[in-house]
Amino acid sequence: MDFCALIVESVYGSSQYPFNRQFGPVSVSIEPSGNFSLYRRVQPGRTVEKVIGNREGTVVVNPVEPVHLPGEVTGMLELHFTPISLEPESSCKIYLKFPVEIGVFLQGRGDGFDVLDIFSLARPRFSLYGTPERGLITRHADTRVYDQVPATDPLEEGVMALSVKNSSRSWVEVSRAVFDHRNMHLYHGEMVAMTAQMEVFSREVAETRILARAPAEGMQASVRLFSAGKSFIPEIPLFLMEYGVGE
Repeated sequence: MDFCALIVESVYGSSQYPFNRQFGPVSVSIEPSGNFSLYRRVQPGRTVEKVIGNREGTVVVNPVEPVHLPGEVTGMLELHFTPISLEPESSCKIYLKFPVEIGVFLQGRGDGFDVLDIFSLARPRFSLYGTPERGLITRHADTRVYDQVPATDPLEEGVMALSVKNSSRSWVEVSRAVFDHRNMHLYHGEMVAMTAQMEVFSREVAETRILARAPAEGMQASVRLFSAGKSFIPEIPLFLMEYGVGE
């Protein structure tokens, strides 16, 4: 099975407000409040409210780079998976699951967006990639390796199609991949998805990149947080892993 077989109406998208939608145990709404509008997110044990300065407009809800909660801890995503042994100068394609964060945006005139809220049904975990002195804090997720697109709950997890190439002259065991949020491109349909590449040069060094290409026709590109006003940083074409591709 591939992504092409899984395109149906997405749980994400844009709507005019007043607006009310349920995301599992979390309800999100925008309702008139006097001359303004009131945004409200209600979930077990917590309610978030914000005032919007107009009564009508467009709200966009879509998956975003899964590195923003519970705060500005890291911009790196690390996927740890079942070890794969690759012979010299070989490649394979695997599917991995990754956690999903959900962004709520107000769309202005033209292509402008304002980040209103971010929430997640997935509990964040963190790790250290590299040494304590020079390593990187990462948003960490464990995943199985799949040879075809796995079933997911698009409110909690997405699927990454990862092409892994061993460019070295030795056998290499790969069990983790690290990605920088500055080159993340998410797409959504029935599921949330990314398409990525990993080129391994040795047991210690590899390059990763996420392609700005929809995994299947009909999938919609997500609004990206760092280009929507949350962070003003340039995109990078790839990320260099220098602290190993395995345990």
